[in-house]
Amino acid sequence: MLDQAAEICRRLDAGQRVVAATVVRVEGSAPRAVGSSFVVGSDGTVAGSVSGGCVEADLVERCRGVLDGAPAHVTSYGVGDDLGEPGLTCGGTITVLVHEVSALTDGALHQVRRAAEGLDACLALDAHGRACTDDPAVVLRTPVAHPLLVVGAGEHAVALTRLAATCGFAVTVLDQRPLFATKERFVDAYAVVRDWPDRWLAAHPLTAEHAVVVLTHDARVDVPALTAALASPARYVGAMGSRATHARRVEALRAAGVGADALARLRSPIGLDLGGTTPQELALSVLAEVVTARNGATGLPLSTTTGPLHRR
Repeated sequence: MLDQAAEICRRLDAGQRVVAATVVRVEGSAPRAVGSSFVVGSDGTVAGSVSGGCVEADLVERCRGVLDGAPAHVTSYGVGDDLGEPGLTCGGTITVLVHEVSALTDGALHQVRRAAEGLDACLALDAHGRACTDDPAVVLRTPVAHPLLVVGAGEHAVALTRLAATCGFAVTVLDQRPLFATKERFVDAYAVVRDWPDRWLAAHPLTAEHAVVVLTHDARVDVPALTAALASPARYVGAMGSRATHARRVEALRAAGVGADALARLRSPIGLDLGGTTPQELALSVLAEVVTARNGATGLPLSTTTGPLHRR
């Protein structure tokens, strides 16, 4: 449910009642993890998913039933039969709790609002969809949004910030130029900072959860910023530029005292090989590499790999 916290809060603030169908158990192969939710508002609109579309139609009716006064309940979906029974096609089984979110206590709704703001949140629900502390049917948790630091406020940064925010990243944009570093250009950013990136980095140590993406083409900016980022425990550090730019940048970083081990961490030229050329396509390429690094995945086509498709 917390994965749809922003949508839930939007509906609640509009005075709607909201019912959610929340995955409380997964067995075998399934498209969504425990905690994933499908939400139906009293205005009839829906958001989210608990499968690849296999069971949502059935859940709409179940959610509408709860809106009409039916009690919260738990239902399971496995492989459907040939008679049109709703079910999964991937071979696994999911157990779903259908419950009214708008009936939660103020304390429980506070956790939902924390999740909507990108903050850590925790909510335990019993089999009736009520907040509880003993014998919960499911415990929902959401960590602080993944921190992404974008150095440079050009058009590529605008596209990347928009896409990354949609994917649950808390994006901080760094640029010393007031003309470019504006909240109006980066409406989806968690923060827009007008400062020299290396100076800001000196005052704000990075953690292993951070990803750093440098999208400038100015050695006065990117070399000091990359020197600081590569000296940090940041999980991902990448820089945009051609192969010729990369070669010049590496020499400048060596001259700045960056060692071989640190340079080996630099992802440059940045992104996965998707063949795109527009800012939006570059954003997709970069974010795909960031997510791959965060999850310890291969970045290979799934058709060429074996094993589970979804990491739990």
